[in-house]
Amino acid sequence: MSERRKCKHCLQLFCPRPQNPDQHYCSERECQRARKRIWQKNKLLSDPDYRTNQSAAQSCWQKKNPDYWSNYRAKNPDYMEDNRQRQQERNRRRRVQEIDQMAIAKMDASIPERSITPGRYLLTMVESGMIAKRDALIVEINVVSGG
Repeated sequence: MSERRKCKHCLQLFCPRPQNPDQHYCSERECQRARKRIWQKNKLLSDPDYRTNQSAAQSCWQKKNPDYWSNYRAKNPDYMEDNRQRQQERNRRRRVQEIDQMAIAKMDASIPERSITPGRYLLTMVESGMIAKRDALIVEINVVSGG
């Protein structure tokens, strides 16, 4: 009897086929579909020719079936509502992410109310026990002359 392994998809024990000693998925249909999806995803990321061929095949199919999605939505009204809710959630997450990114981007920006007017200034290094950043200097700004 050969070695038994745990399927990467369903986690059930199976015996690998002798023709494929490196087999990691059992022969169940859903497990084989999962294996193929993972293979295709990796192939699309790593092989530009495969990606180009898949894109061409998809374009060709869309030209032959232009009404597919409108027919699908008409036959599956629940799909439209679920999709609408999922899209609203994606939009909400995107807005939150954009706000977070704006906050990060503006973290080091000067606040307009505190902006320094043009002129000559003397920067004097200040000894401080605080460590802000390795390459940052803490300075005191004194006006030498205005305008």
